[in-house]
Amino acid sequence: MAPDERRTQILLASRSVFGQRGYQSTSVAHIVAAAGVARGTFYNYFPSKRAVFKAVLDEIMKEVEGAVHGMNPTRDITSQVRENLERLILALSAQDDLPRLLFGEAIGIDAEGDEALRGFYATALKRIEHALRLGQRFGVVHEGDPVLWSRCLLGMLKEPAFQASLHNEALDAHALVDALFAFLARGLLTDGSKKDV
Repeated sequence: MAPDERRTQILLASRSVFGQRGYQSTSVAHIVAAAGVARGTFYNYFPSKRAVFKAVLDEIMKEVEGAVHGMNPTRDITSQVRENLERLILALSAQDDLPRLLFGEAIGIDAEGDEALRGFYATALKRIEHALRLGQRFGVVHEGDPVLWSRCLLGMLKEPAFQASLHNEALDAHALVDALFAFLARGLLTDGSKKDV
């Protein structure tokens, strides 16, 4: 097997084991058993469990970041928002381990991991904030604080995926897209005129 293929094999096995067992309960022995490689082969590619976990997180972050495309002001902004939501939520729900690893296991391992996670969130928030500001400029987003709104929106994307992962439930990506898009398009509160309780 070529070195790149062997590294990918170890990464995929690591991701699966971390997703099933969690970071703390995973050992290098678990990873090499899942990958079907010798311990020495593992250490040829990664110096530690922490190093392979970082590589797994880097891959996950690239997948999530790659799902969101920049806004094109010559196209309908609203449809682009929905398309980005769909791609992002489908990326989050495509693999059961992704929400657990990204939103649960990655937090608090060490300072380096926390810094990488902060960087990931900062990038995500800047992209959301940019989209909100662009929407405000084109008159499709209400005036307001795009920094605060971006944090709220990230939470609305993150939390359903994380909760589904915590409860071993399948994330219904299409239902989540519909709910989030409806919230964005119409808001949550009505004027109170319909009082059927």
